[in-house]
Amino acid sequence: MKNSLPEPASAFMQQVLPLLLERYCLSCMADGDCMEYWLTDRTHCVEISQNLMLSRNRFARRIEIIRFYPELHKQPNTKYFSAACFYLLVHHFAGFHGIAGDHKVFVRTQPEIFARFYQSLGDFDFRPQSQLANTIDILADFRPSGVDTSMVAEKAFVPPELPAYPGPD
Repeated sequence: MKNSLPEPASAFMQQVLPLLLERYCLSCMADGDCMEYWLTDRTHCVEISQNLMLSRNRFARRIEIIRFYPELHKQPNTKYFSAACFYLLVHHFAGFHGIAGDHKVFVRTQPEIFARFYQSLGDFDFRPQSQLANTIDILADFRPSGVDTSMVAEKAFVPPELPAYPGPD
């Protein structure tokens, strides 16, 4: 029986996303217009990534990639998983915040990372906007897709424990 969940637009993502999700699970925690994500190895129950953060810039109508270091390149047999992870995060974030196709996806990165990774993402059409020294700002139109992101689990915020106040002497 064919899966009845909505699928991503590209055949590439239809092929790679299930492979990513078979081995890893994603969780997130929202804080206003920011959202942090974690990628966890299903077999070993170990978080492999703790440096994934997106933010909504309401004024500029942008989904801004604050940090995207999934650390998948350190794992065996994960070719193209970073692309699938990026795709899933952007679409989950957009769905969570009710963002439609009138937004852009913005990344500030290094030119070599743009050339090696972002420029090759077929589901996004990143183009350079400005460059200063070894930093390049890139932008793509956000194109909503029918990808199901319900597997991304929300973590509850747990405030850190404060040490007990010893009181006056």
